[in-house]
Amino acid sequence: MATLHIGIDIGTTNITLMAVSLDAQEVPSCTSRPNRRIDTGEPYAYAQDPHAIELAVRELMGELKEPIASICVTGQVHGILYYDRSGAAVSPLYTWLDQRAMEVFDNQSSQQALFEQSGWHLPSGYGLLAHYANRRLGKVPQNAAGFCGIIEYITSRLIGTTLSAADPSCLGTYGGFNPVTETFDRGLLNEVLGASDAPFLSASHPFAIAGETPDGVPVVYGVGDNQAGFFGMVSSWQQSALISIGTSGQISLFSRSSDCPSTMELRPFLGEGYLHVGATLTAGKAYETMHTLFTEIIRSSGVEIEDETVFALMKEAAQSTGESSLTVDPRFTGSRVDPAVRGSITNITLDNLSMGELVLATIDGIVDELRAFGRDAEDTMKAHQSIIATGSAIRKNHLFRQALAQQFNLPAITAEIDDGAGFGAALIGAVGVGALSLNDRGPLIHRLLGT
Repeated sequence: MATLHIGIDIGTTNITLMAVSLDAQEVPSCTSRPNRRIDTGEPYAYAQDPHAIELAVRELMGELKEPIASICVTGQVHGILYYDRSGAAVSPLYTWLDQRAMEVFDNQSSQQALFEQSGWHLPSGYGLLAHYANRRLGKVPQNAAGFCGIIEYITSRLIGTTLSAADPSCLGTYGGFNPVTETFDRGLLNEVLGASDAPFLSASHPFAIAGETPDGVPVVYGVGDNQAGFFGMVSSWQQSALISIGTSGQISLFSRSSDCPSTMELRPFLGEGYLHVGATLTAGKAYETMHTLFTEIIRSSGVEIEDETVFALMKEAAQSTGESSLTVDPRFTGSRVDPAVRGSITNITLDNLSMGELVLATIDGIVDELRAFGRDAEDTMKAHQSIIATGSAIRKNHLFRQALAQQFNLPAITAEIDDGAGFGAALIGAVGVGALSLNDRGPLIHRLLGT
């Protein structure tokens, strides 16, 4: 009987198990459970239940009929939960969407307070900032022995012991982590933890085994969803960029150099080099905003219409128009560099303010914001021969694929897979136990996904 390599993706919306059979060269199973938000009574909270997440993971694994050869966890990063001395969660998972760090206490937010005390301006949702905010707000459970992210927590629950190390792709999302030296800023840690030289997670080795389940299945240290997705969907790292367009947008470029454009983020990549990542705050969300506008106009005339029908009308109008002379800036909620910037529609004439032109210009604007990162990383992009495109907007709307190919002047290949991060985690687990080599990884992905 063939054995399975399991990737578990703990997303904000769903918990997905991806099973890969190297023997059969196929993906025989991809199943999921919803990952629901819970109400903590705090208006600034965006929380989920770690006990429910663990139960869902165990249920998904229990449905498998074939033996498991390896496990690796991926998923949402930045958020934290607290655990007791036995390793069990004693708090909700405060996710990356949680806003407690922005809550004003003693006339300033925790984000502002930490910046004044340490010089570090961490985005809301980063793990160290979330803990710092909980300390200020008196929200740290009395029986807490430590805190970690959900990837580290589920890994620890599978092997039955808390972790003292984690993959650098997970450590970077706590804040204050140097991806080159793979160490945290000690001054920041001291300020956040409230003690000098207090212990915290250290960096694990790439593809290292964290431990084994009670049944003896090796569990490889979990990896962040960006790195896992790149590992699983891009067969040739230096020849293809990975672009994801969902609610937000992201472009990831592999480089062996730590010299990253200032507009992009440098992320560690499994000991093989780095990902230079450019991320937008909107993308599919900007497209949905246009959809909301058209839906309201239609319904205001007394016509009831389904959302999917409006999406279909938008695509039809765009295809009939062919090209747009409008310019749409889709930064409706700002950018990571400038949160205050806002979107706009310009170059309006008497003849071009139509549904088709607005749809095309919005798509062009979304892709152009990603293309700007490519221009900043021109030296890295020179060797690229294709774009691997993924995300809900890509799969649902061919107009996004067309815009990517046109603006980047490269073929845009759609990664037709339900969970690229889960698939990548499964392959990382296979490499960790020696069932798959890095040299064989690329051809396998090309055969299974065509990317």
